[in-house]
Amino acid sequence: MKISFKTFHIILLLFLAIFTLMSSAEARDKQRKAKIKIVSYNLYVGADVFRVFSPSPCGVPQAVNDVHNIIQATNFPERAEAIADQIQMQEPHVIGLQEVSLLRTQFPGNSLNPDGSGIDFLGDFPADPRFVFKADATDVSYDYLEILMDALSDRGLDYSVVWLASTINADTEFPAIEFDEFCEALGPPTDVRLTDRDFMLVRSDLAVNLAISKSFEVNTPIELPTFIPTPDGLKEAVYTTEFTRGWGALNVTIKDHQFSVLNTHLEVGDSSVPPDEGLNLVQYAQALEVGAASLSLPQPRFVIGDINSPPQSFITDTRPAYFLLTSEFGLTDLWDIRHAPNPDGGYTCCQDELLDNADSVLDERIDVIFADFGPVLVPDKAKFYLLGDQPGDTTPSGLWPSDHAGVASKVEFER
Repeated sequence: MKISFKTFHIILLLFLAIFTLMSSAEARDKQRKAKIKIVSYNLYVGADVFRVFSPSPCGVPQAVNDVHNIIQATNFPERAEAIADQIQMQEPHVIGLQEVSLLRTQFPGNSLNPDGSGIDFLGDFPADPRFVFKADATDVSYDYLEILMDALSDRGLDYSVVWLASTINADTEFPAIEFDEFCEALGPPTDVRLTDRDFMLVRSDLAVNLAISKSFEVNTPIELPTFIPTPDGLKEAVYTTEFTRGWGALNVTIKDHQFSVLNTHLEVGDSSVPPDEGLNLVQYAQALEVGAASLSLPQPRFVIGDINSPPQSFITDTRPAYFLLTSEFGLTDLWDIRHAPNPDGGYTCCQDELLDNADSVLDERIDVIFADFGPVLVPDKAKFYLLGDQPGDTTPSGLWPSDHAGVASKVEFER
């Protein structure tokens, strides 16, 4: 049977039409496919700031000097390169960052001026001994945000800071003094100012529909007995402040789908006391605020960050945040979707203070990506990764990228 050229031409046109229709249908299916990639990373200030609450033999100024020296030794500019490498491998749509420190100094410092010019008294001193050092140091030593953004840009990654979804937390300044073995000062004090911040970044080609942030109503009160110089000599005083924290949230459009992400860093908690005492009570109140804030965001929504509470919460650990956010607010731990629900594994905290331990010593999971998918989008695939937790992830000088491992997820949905 012979096929005429005209018949062949018609068959060819029909074939092309069918192929075009199939391609269009496939394109529409891909368009309907929703996907979001998220990274959360605690950058680590670079030292144990709680040293100031167990002062060195020469007092708080020596402890602050030790913290300042360790921060320089743990070298965030070098660590930022390793963190940027980890982010580059994930190419996330949204990044939540915690402990994005801003370190500033003033030399010579004015905090210990006998005339009180570097101090804000909170009452009638000395009858009311409460005070804070003025946060007026302006010489920038390290801006962790700028350093990391430069490292991302060097890798061709184009991210924007969502300022309205970012928080400025505690902003404290202390004098740092180097002493000899007899506690004699080796020079004038350097005032060291540390500003704690949490930031949210989004890929620059994405539209941000909503951005909000808020400081927590309940924060950790700090009272640190010490001495300050006055024209009449050293006087007893009490450094009094709050260590403020907060949360930030955004809603972003990825292709034709919208996603909400809330980023936070909760108080550290204390597994040695009941859940309704001390730091645990602060963490509980902050987790309540985060849970309530998440409910106000459109679904699907994600809660990410360092919650300082493990899956053993309310089982063998008294730190309450994990239990509260999963049980009371219905958030799903994406680790449990990717892996069988298991309180062990996926450890994210914490390497040694100096970050130079050869083997990883991570032993608990407190950095999380939680989700509330809602009824519209049903998760089809969910992947969960740890970042910066392997010896091969360390810097050229052998430092871990952070004392925390980062966490990442990739979730695909079908309507």
